[in-house]
Amino acid sequence: MKDYSLYYCDRRLDEAEVVELLKLAWDELYELEFDAVFGTWRGAHFEPETDTVHITWETMYAGPPLMISIHRVTRAIRMDYPRDEFVEIEQVEIERIRSLPPKKR
Repeated sequence: MKDYSLYYCDRRLDEAEVVELLKLAWDELYELEFDAVFGTWRGAHFEPETDTVHITWETMYAGPPLMISIHRVTRAIRMDYPRDEFVEIEQVEIERIRSLPPKKR
């Protein structure tokens, strides 16, 4: 089973929708043969102005995070590089989780 856990998820998004969009993103990565370099999901960010959810992910090769943008209505998918502010939000959450004692992670 594919792991759909995230370090960061925009609270304006419903969990069921996020899981659905992660499945769409995974299908796109698999179709484009990115699955061989897929590492882990990082975050889901909502941009209300364009009604788009931006999903970031890491590669296995420790390069910079990548991003898939999915329009919530049309389900149009666009591959892109994440904005710095998305990566910063996620990194703060990653560091917060890493600073917790092992039993509270």
